[in-house]
Amino acid sequence: MVASSLQLVLVTPETTLLDEPVDSLQFPLFDGQIGVLPGRAPLLGFLGYGELQLTRGGTTRRFFIDGGFVQIKGPVVSILTHGAVPADQISEDQAESQLQAALRRVPTTDAGYAAKVKEQERARQMLALAQKTH
Repeated sequence: MVASSLQLVLVTPETTLLDEPVDSLQFPLFDGQIGVLPGRAPLLGFLGYGELQLTRGGTTRRFFIDGGFVQIKGPVVSILTHGAVPADQISEDQAESQLQAALRRVPTTDAGYAAKVKEQERARQMLALAQKTH
């Protein structure tokens, strides 16, 4: 028998932000978006940066998630992320400022270049979500 809802557990290093039932989820994996409905096959994945969208009873809530991991096992979706911020708390100006700082960064090593690319992607995704919700 397939469950009629999912149980989302959203965890950061500091706290468990959410532990509640949802009807559906969408979030970024490292290689693209994924949508999850009840009855989804098990999954273990590496998260990207971007929008976590959860729907319950016709209401949609959005968060910016900062990478991490996801595990889907039965009706439980566990998202372990470095950080999660409700979309309505993201400042468009601050996200733009972070993007400009990342673009100005001048790397001198391969690791520095990888960090610059990571910062740019994170800032672009945060800015896109801020623009979408404000």
